[in-house]
Amino acid sequence: VSGVDFSNYKPATLRRRILRRMAVGRIESLGDYLALVDRDAAEAEALCRDVLINVTSFFRDSAVFEALKQTVFPALLNDRPAERPIRIWVPGCATGEEVYSLAICLLEFLGPRAGLTPIKMFGTDVSESVIARARSGRYPQSIAADVGSERLRRFFVPVEDGFLIAKAVRDLCVFARQDATRD
Repeated sequence: VSGVDFSNYKPATLRRRILRRMAVGRIESLGDYLALVDRDAAEAEALCRDVLINVTSFFRDSAVFEALKQTVFPALLNDRPAERPIRIWVPGCATGEEVYSLAICLLEFLGPRAGLTPIKMFGTDVSESVIARARSGRYPQSIAADVGSERLRRFFVPVEDGFLIAKAVRDLCVFARQDATRD
């Protein structure tokens, strides 16, 4: 149904996700559950979404972002003509937090030079539903703890139910569906 190849997933992970879907549907037998998946495309899609666990957050590993600023970005820009674009790809980007975090981190590093260097961030994921969420750039108020007040002020716009990534950051980011194991 999904076209996603789960053959390289850990069997224990697949088993846990199937058992969880069985519990949600109050189905006791694996055979009964497999029959349900065969005849019900919505359940097959729900199982696929469950297996594709999207665990992400803004600035998830602060040490990595510090290393980017201290080591990676300086090396990336060393002897680089200002007009040469910087392109960064995040496969498996889920709902976009990592892509936006990288864009923000790069903008912070570039400072006043940010407007002089073309930047294009690419985020891809196998799930169209999470890509749609990434494209929207809307996040709940709970991101404030991960992002911090200064970044919220500079790179986000408050909206009724949370925050919206500022247009200047969203315009740097392109999101697309892609199965990195096949494409």
